[in-house]
Amino acid sequence: MRKLNLLAGMALAGLVLIGLTATADKTGASFTATSTNPSNTFGSATVTMSNDKPNANDLVNVTNLVPGDTMNRTVTITNTGNAGFTYSGAISAVANTILWSDLTNGLQVTVKRGATVLYTGALKNMSIPASGTIAPLATDTLTFDFVFPASGTNTMQGLSQDMTITYTATQLAGSTK
Repeated sequence: MRKLNLLAGMALAGLVLIGLTATADKTGASFTATSTNPSNTFGSATVTMSNDKPNANDLVNVTNLVPGDTMNRTVTITNTGNAGFTYSGAISAVANTILWSDLTNGLQVTVKRGATVLYTGALKNMSIPASGTIAPLATDTLTFDFVFPASGTNTMQGLSQDMTITYTATQLAGSTK
């Protein structure tokens, strides 16, 4: 009887192993589906600008100035990018003659946007505050009224003064897209 129970137990264990082996490679069936968001793109904007006087001496190239002379010039700034911006302007010079350094008798300038005066005073200290929004492909015109004051002195004869105006565009604040 013991042998019979042992044989029965072994047979049962064998059948269990055969059953497990037979179902091990079988899985339950289920339905599935997928969905995608294909070809998404993030493209950044460009902030670029130009002006209609980009070359040396385009804005001012005057010789033989005498005290009391004035020069009226305009510069048109164009937004050549695809994002709106504001811009400001600053001046610099390599030479430092008395035409530049004398804040009273040296070169003076008034900068206007339309009828609005943006700056008036010594050329050396000129700073153009931020503009309003300049939309893509839009323009903004600045008028420069340069003056060699009538109070200029004899020490200012025969001098030459360089200057560069740099316009800097700044993007508008980001927004929800």
